Amino acid sequence: MRHYISAEWKKLNKIQLLIIGVVFVALSSFIGLGTYFANQSVLIDGTQDKVMWGQLTFYYTQILNPPMLAIFIAISLIQEFERKNLEMLYSNAVSIKKLLISKLFTVTALVIPIQFLVLIVYIVALKVANVELSSFVLLTLKWTLLSILSSLSILCIQAFAYAKTRSFGQSIGISALGAMGGFVLLFLNENLNKFYPYSQLMIALRSRALEDFSLLELTIFIFVNLLFSVIFYRLTCYELEKRG
Repeated sequence: MRHYISAEWKKLNKIQLLIIGVVFVALSSFIGLGTYFANQSVLIDGTQDKVMWGQLTFYYTQILNPPMLAIFIAISLIQEFERKNLEMLYSNAVSIKKLLISKLFTVTALVIPIQFLVLIVYIVALKVANVELSSFVLLTLKWTLLSILSSLSILCIQAFAYAKTRSFGQSIGISALGAMGGFVLLFLNENLNKFYPYSQLMIALRSRALEDFSLLELTIFIFVNLLFSVIFYRLTCYELEKRG
């Protein structure tokens, strides 16, 4: 397995993906923090840190993160389809399951600094706004760590979308539609978001709740994300093996 991961890490254009991630974070930060500072004067004292976190992460999780993750995994997979590597690897009895795991592992490794960049932007913005740091920052650190799991489940879904369509544009479009679905659920019944895959990052970062998980909520979150990850990992393996 180590050799698979090492090979994928060398093949992956890490600088390109990190630049894309920084652009997405910068855009969502501009929107979220712009909204916060425009309304800062009417906020109740003691709520500024929570409101800022909610504004900063909501636009990132519900609008920009799903397409970003879709781009990441599509770039990782596209090289196998464009160069006909998949057919060659399959004919040489290379493990498709291990290949996919290595791709998910390496892409997730690049997602981690992007997620922590959001947290860094938040802390810097608190300083700029003269908002005193509190124990709430420790909660945001915990939520940022949990967001890695929610990112993995979306990556698995988008891996299947790309393997199924073999189209960069269509897979990104699916992620955009998925993100829009999360918005619709916010108006229909926000509780349904707990079980909706493209809302899992919002759940992880508590963009709407702005308070820590209860034991039941955390259990549901972990179960839902593991379930989506396993199901779509297996579906992607099946699709890759079928087309190999």
